[in-house]
Amino acid sequence: MPSPDNLAGLVEEITPTAIELRRELHRRPEPAHSEFETTSLIRQALESQGLSLIDRLPKTGGWVDIGADPTVGFRADIDALPIQEPESNQPRSLNDGWMHACGHDAHSAIAFGIAATLDRLETEPGVRVVFQPAEEANPGGAVELVAEGVADPLKALIAFHVDPGLEVGRIGARFGPITGSADSISITLTGPGGHTSRPHKTVDLIDTAAKVVSELPAAVRRSIDARSAIVVVFGSIQGGNVSNVIPTELQLRGTIRTLDPQLWDVLPALVDKTLGSIVGMTGAGYSLSYQQGIPPVVNDENVVKAVQASLAEDVVTRTEQSMGGEDFANYLAVTPGALFRLGASSGGGDLHSAAFKVNEAAIRFGIESGVRAVLGLAERF
Repeated sequence: MPSPDNLAGLVEEITPTAIELRRELHRRPEPAHSEFETTSLIRQALESQGLSLIDRLPKTGGWVDIGADPTVGFRADIDALPIQEPESNQPRSLNDGWMHACGHDAHSAIAFGIAATLDRLETEPGVRVVFQPAEEANPGGAVELVAEGVADPLKALIAFHVDPGLEVGRIGARFGPITGSADSISITLTGPGGHTSRPHKTVDLIDTAAKVVSELPAAVRRSIDARSAIVVVFGSIQGGNVSNVIPTELQLRGTIRTLDPQLWDVLPALVDKTLGSIVGMTGAGYSLSYQQGIPPVVNDENVVKAVQASLAEDVVTRTEQSMGGEDFANYLAVTPGALFRLGASSGGGDLHSAAFKVNEAAIRFGIESGVRAVLGLAERF
């Protein structure tokens, strides 16, 4: 591992370029699977440092290898969210209705800085730096990259995610589950319809929907081990057009999240069975579409320990679990890995909020911490 002074100097040199890349990416946010200009900007930045992006044309994203035969890796995500950015923000999105409101622009800039810094070291470790598209999609870009074999040669893989609730200069770490699964459900209720003055002569789908919304979360919870965390929440109910007609069809959509990988495997059958018992008492018909999306991210203890050992003792802090989904979980099916939270507090809003802001001081710290982390992994894996 390079001396602290040598590494600090290298990071200091590359940080202005990384920050400028972050600002350019922030001005040009793009949807999942459509990050063409984003990929081009990353490619140009790497080429300015003498590095070549192994891209996936005609798809987006790619990766760069530092040294021969990569054994460890760092992953960043590159897509944006369908959020209108406030005019007061600077820099501000130039793509109307889209915003880097989850810090993927910062993740990409940090990954660029890690690659450029590693390349300047006297001895080049075998490190793969991945720029992944479509983290916000379901299924996400991680599924595609895993299928393409990007993680196959790696013995360990890590990722940082900016945390607006953690001060700059700190890394949040945790053994085991750190983020939840993210599954989508769509329930269609059907009945003969009728007049609201005679609900006894038909099936009241509005009442049935109310039962599903209020009873399904609690019923699922009662069916599992009380020590397993689970969240069932509906975000959409659609059906009916006028106040005095009981509709013939109604649709509910929601998400189900858990931190328990074993529970995640059996949730589709459990939800179907539980839903049937609730709806069956009403006389309504139903169909359930259950889309298993992202499994929980379960951090490998050895990877976490290796990263902790490579950073200063006062840098790493224990972080809380989150029910938010992260498709980094898909890589962990083929290689040990860990997701860490990177302090980026700026007084702005939360992730996925139009008020979200990244403290750019996190970029320099993220680059240096990322370099130290992957070098530490390379030594132990």
